Amino acid sequence: MEARTLLIVEDEHALGTALCRVVRRAGHLPQLVATGAAALEQLAQQRFDAVVLDIGLPDMSGLEVLKSLKNQPDPPPVLVITAHATLDNAIAAQRKGATLYLPKPLDLDRLEAALKDLLAGSAGRSGTAVPVAPRVAPRVGREASLIGAAPSLQPVFIGIARACASRVPTLVCGPSGSGKTLVASLIHAHSESGEGELRVMEAARGDDADGWSRKLDEELALPGTLVMEAVDRLPTAAQAVLAQRLTAAGSGERARVIATAGHEAATADGSLASALYYALSASIITLPPLAERSADLPILCRYFLEMHGVSGESLTPSALLALQAYPWPGNVRELRQALDYAADVAGGGPIFAGHLPPAIAACAPDPWLPAMTTELEAVLERWVDAQETDSYEALLDTVERSLLRRLLLRNEGKLGRLAQSMKLNRTTLRQKLRRLGLHGDEVG
Repeated sequence: MEARTLLIVEDEHALGTALCRVVRRAGHLPQLVATGAAALEQLAQQRFDAVVLDIGLPDMSGLEVLKSLKNQPDPPPVLVITAHATLDNAIAAQRKGATLYLPKPLDLDRLEAALKDLLAGSAGRSGTAVPVAPRVAPRVGREASLIGAAPSLQPVFIGIARACASRVPTLVCGPSGSGKTLVASLIHAHSESGEGELRVMEAARGDDADGWSRKLDEELALPGTLVMEAVDRLPTAAQAVLAQRLTAAGSGERARVIATAGHEAATADGSLASALYYALSASIITLPPLAERSADLPILCRYFLEMHGVSGESLTPSALLALQAYPWPGNVRELRQALDYAADVAGGGPIFAGHLPPAIAACAPDPWLPAMTTELEAVLERWVDAQETDSYEALLDTVERSLLRRLLLRNEGKLGRLAQSMKLNRTTLRQKLRRLGLHGDEVG
């Protein structure tokens, strides 16, 4: 295999060196720069087969580099990496022409697979300029936001960004109340072909299959985006009809379809008929339950309280601890209703645990313990209750893995900074990361 030349744009020297090592091990030639200006200078002087680009650069955003790069003739494929993997960053990177996108801390196996794909794509470059049409993103109201930055949301952000760039049907799965219709509205609002209105069609009711089929054909013939809610509740015959319509020739000229379903529909042996599953399988986004996003609760609470017209700071520590301890079977929808209720009961004043719905208030931990202890106890109690027969060592590894992952994110994936801030020996830290499967010894 012919050696390729890659430009690596990363300001953290240890991470940049590790990335170079991965590239060399694959038989290719890396060149490392630490700033956006240096990257643009190198790209003006030399042709690279691929670029690995960090968003968080000291002199400019990596997205600015990406925008400038994609305006050049025959731009190379770009792998964007970031410690701040938000929905806005994922969409912006996709829109500005990123080929692939990975959040930090980097997983070694995913990184090597991504580099292999990146270089395979560069092999087919023709040397012909590919113009990128400018596009102004539509305005999206406060209601249409996916709030949070939990690790379980990172695949969702990437899935939304990719769905925005395509018109193939998308399946959004998740438990009730997790935000499936919200995700559909975000895809429509940010889509490259977002003309027309967003329309919602619920699952078929009753026995009028012919009437439902006619209604489906009418909706599909209109421009815009058709959200088909709860397709896993459709009768088998109706699922077959929908699958046939989605795979019909010329469907690209009709409405763009986004289907929603329960989390059981996310796999081929789930709750969808096989024909419909495979008609939707190219683009599947799976939303996590709120119980897997407990770190997002403070920002979600502030957001919903401000939407209700009260200060996001009105939530007292006792109320937040009760919210942290509650398992949230109704997910984000239940959280919003609970906060609306509590804000009304509090009458515009501070919101205490006693202002929350009784089932949530009952989860408040011992108020005499320090706040940090009670919050940690609340989260651990819910998590331990959900475990089965793991040994103590396995449970401890899971906790330490999550802790180190969060600390890596807080330190922007920079191993040296983490070791210094936590007063850890760097060799010991590398050994821990390697043992826990975080591969920090290679890329972090």
